[in-house]
Amino acid sequence: MESKCNIDKAYGLTYDCGMNTTTLPQNLTVSQARANLYDLIEEVGSKLRRFVISHKGRPTAVVMPVEDLESWDETLEIMANKKLMRSIKKAQREYGRGEAISFEEVKKKLGI
Repeated sequence: MESKCNIDKAYGLTYDCGMNTTTLPQNLTVSQARANLYDLIEEVGSKLRRFVISHKGRPTAVVMPVEDLESWDETLEIMANKKLMRSIKKAQREYGRGEAISFEEVKKKLGI
């Protein structure tokens, strides 16, 4: 039986999250990455694995799914927007005080 788990709720995607389904270590040298490039790309794309590639003994690069990069970029964009961050923090405080309304109430107020 295949192991599945929902990793990315924002994208609504489900991926194979089975353990020990690969022979590639998470940390690779440039030579190892070059020799296993097709397998590395396959695992990044289908299993959402990330790989750290070292050059001359130092971690130098990361190979990761495009979805992760897009998510990080979006997060950085939101965090750089001071007005939006103030609004998010205000909403979190209001929610913590129990000042939230349900989605059904929002739709009713908007006539949806």
